[in-house]
Amino acid sequence: MSMRLDRLALLAALLLGSAQALAQAPADAAQRHSPRWAYELRGVYFMPDLEDFATYYGHDADSYLGVAFTYRLRDRLEIGGEYGLMKETGVGLLTATGTLGGSVEYRLDPFHVYSNWIFQSSSEQRVVPYVGAGLLVMRYEQDVELQPEIEGRTDLGWSARAGVRFRVAARERSVRMTGNSSFWRAYVFAEAQVMSAEADGIELGGNAAVLGFRMEFDMN
Repeated sequence: MSMRLDRLALLAALLLGSAQALAQAPADAAQRHSPRWAYELRGVYFMPDLEDFATYYGHDADSYLGVAFTYRLRDRLEIGGEYGLMKETGVGLLTATGTLGGSVEYRLDPFHVYSNWIFQSSSEQRVVPYVGAGLLVMRYEQDVELQPEIEGRTDLGWSARAGVRFRVAARERSVRMTGNSSFWRAYVFAEAQVMSAEADGIELGGNAAVLGFRMEFDMN
């Protein structure tokens, strides 16, 4: 219960900070400094809250790869979607005896829809912090040897994130030739995530540390 309250407090703090920043930010619709589209390649170190995860799989954390796509509504506000895929093999619980035995395969597919508030005041800024929050659904499969496969999805949950991007390359188009200042930018980033989603009262979320690569670009 205390962990859940801590997560809710973190989410509230992130949303409050985003709302305050939005209220204080100047209007930037007249001049766009950032490409609208972006994709991310994400490496996730996931620490699940699933009870007895370490007992069945031999460790209390796992890693997986993910991808994300975002669209920037304003210079400082973007919406996005993220997908990840985790697979793990361990030792399952035999229902007949209640003891460990036989192999078990566990698959988890997290789907996020979220918005990020970006603390970026100019196109020249090289270090860019951000915070975000959104909705989360996880699809899961568990296949224990000689037992029926279990699969399904969680109820609608939530996620919160905070991170920092480091610009590693950028190229600006000529304003004289195009009439605008759109360009592409490449970043590496580090991010912390909190996820919460339940299936039949069982928490499948957890905490995550993310390292990744981000490319921002315009379609035109």
